[in-house]
Amino acid sequence: MKLIKPSFTILTDINGNGNEMLKNIERAGRTCYKSEDKITEESAVKFVEMLLSRGHESVLEHEKLSVLFICDRGVSHELVRHRLASFSQESTRYCNYSKDKFDNQLTFIIP
Repeated sequence: MKLIKPSFTILTDINGNGNEMLKNIERAGRTCYKSEDKITEESAVKFVEMLLSRGHESVLEHEKLSVLFICDRGVSHELVRHRLASFSQESTRYCNYSKDKFDNQLTFIIP
């Protein structure tokens, strides 16, 4: 079992260029699929094309400013309740938590 503290990180380089915008979109999209480990210097374009082909276009809104919040689902549901911004959450439907990339552990957020 792994215990982690709630936190936040501002992910966007405000002085970024078009390439940085694609990387921000990729980072946000990969959060949904829990595939952050697949990010490379060249992976952003292909990943964004995949998002577009699947109609997962809300992730494109992350090109402005992205903040990574680590918090429990109750807190996240309060954040996403109102459409003040765009939100992408780790999906409990698409993430296979039984894979080795999670160290065969469950992760819990400390309240």
